[in-house]
Amino acid sequence: MIRNKHKFAFLLCMLLMTTTVFGASEAEYKKLAKTWTLNADGSQEFRYDMELTLFTHTAMNGTYGESFIVYNPQYQELKINSSYTKQKDGTIIKTPDNAFVEVLPRNAADAPAYNHLKEMVVVHTGLELGATIYLDYTVTSKPGYLPEVDIFEELLQSSPVKEYTLTIVTPEVKELAYTLTNNPAKASVKRSGGTCTTSWALRNLPASSRAPFVYVKNGDVPFLAATTYASEGEALATLLKQFNPSGDPQLTTLAESLTEGEKKDEDKLEAILEYTTNHIANNGLTLDQTGYRLRPADAVMSTAYGTEVEKANLLAGLLDGAGFKAEPMATYQAYADKGLALKAVDQLFVSCMVNGELYLFSTSSTHRPQTVNFDRTPLFSLQTGKPVAIAVPQDYQIKSDIAVRFKDGKVTTSTKESVGKELMPYFTTGNSENEQTAPLKVENGYATISLPDAGYGFSHLPYGYLNSQRKENLLIPRPVNEVYTYTIECPENMELRTPETDKTIRNAAGSLTISVKKNGHTATVTRSLELNKQLYTSAEYKELRQLLTEWSDINGKTLLFSVR
Repeated sequence: MIRNKHKFAFLLCMLLMTTTVFGASEAEYKKLAKTWTLNADGSQEFRYDMELTLFTHTAMNGTYGESFIVYNPQYQELKINSSYTKQKDGTIIKTPDNAFVEVLPRNAADAPAYNHLKEMVVVHTGLELGATIYLDYTVTSKPGYLPEVDIFEELLQSSPVKEYTLTIVTPEVKELAYTLTNNPAKASVKRSGGTCTTSWALRNLPASSRAPFVYVKNGDVPFLAATTYASEGEALATLLKQFNPSGDPQLTTLAESLTEGEKKDEDKLEAILEYTTNHIANNGLTLDQTGYRLRPADAVMSTAYGTEVEKANLLAGLLDGAGFKAEPMATYQAYADKGLALKAVDQLFVSCMVNGELYLFSTSSTHRPQTVNFDRTPLFSLQTGKPVAIAVPQDYQIKSDIAVRFKDGKVTTSTKESVGKELMPYFTTGNSENEQTAPLKVENGYATISLPDAGYGFSHLPYGYLNSQRKENLLIPRPVNEVYTYTIECPENMELRTPETDKTIRNAAGSLTISVKKNGHTATVTRSLELNKQLYTSAEYKELRQLLTEWSDINGKTLLFSVR
């Protein structure tokens, strides 16, 4: 009995240790403060102040061993106010001069026009378990470089935050529009000496989720959007005024060259999109990293690379030069009643109405954008500054009829497939027929085959392998409606050993059917999946996962045969 008690105590201790290890965070922000200041002369200051205590070797040697600060020395000055480490016993280790390393930002490496940008790497020294990193710096921007306050901040950090302060200081004559979501903190507004100070004090924030597919556009991620721009339109106008004007002769000449010999409008569009997509490289510098500036189209053409907004300018100019009415568009990372400006922009597109069809071109892909998201994050026109209504497309259906035959030790699949145009790249058809033949591998009198499905099918996306539980919303990229019918003809020496089945699941998330039916030497397999919507809450996740897990199960796509 005593021995059993000791065993029980030991197991209990191990359980508590395991709970501590897996439940505790790698680190904790004791304090995090961000302050944005717009001065009367148009200059701006951003101050960052943190106190971060480390709890694990991963945090010490990997996650938080360095801090990174990107800035533009032509217009901005970086000042390190303080940087040191307080070890667990109270010893102060100041960051030495050689631990401040200036490098080229990764996204500027292949963009010579942006090689003047700098990234300060602060290498934190004296780290140990229980040590606290202190870092306080200020980035000051010259007047006019950042014309207005423009903030879009996700609030959750990679580790929990005990005390998080967000402060915005503006001239009293400037009106600040803002939205803070998914957090109960209220703004404190104080006016003094011609300035207005708006601040939020947040406490005990959890760490950001490490679950896959967690995005601010899902609707449940806390964020702050704030700006002194009067509207989205005023902010977007600062980009549009940098675009090449309509009728630019150089763009017109190139557009005429690209479309030479093309008679159909669709062929002209395809030629222009092929050029901007495949001949102009994509540069990943964000709008805020370039100071919301863009190079003219001729510079983009001569260097053969461009940021997203630079390629949007080029694409719009070429379409205009070819005689099409092109309109640049932007969509936002999230929805907010107010406070959205340029920092919150998610993607840029160029729209073009041709022969009654609306084309919405990405700057980096020939695929159609997933416009069904725009009911939550509206599309805005850069020209009007107003949201643009986009009809929600319905043509996402995949229908495949597949015949499977066996002959001379080989398996042949003949497919007739219809794929909805919203899943296809522009200028391609979704109707196809193909036939493939492969050796049939027989081992110990048995053979298996995997049932093929459409390359655009949902099973090729990683949503079928998610965790059993989820606290966050899940936004899938598109609606799903797929039906596959397989007709398998077996020769005399083969017999389908996969048992007959007729599985149907219907729930609030959608429906699924998997059936196997035999009729002599002929078998018919039907697989279908339909998902009712795109956005699923954590309460709806269990039923969605049931469908996706079943759909992705390899056993439901594999047939077993005996071979004599």
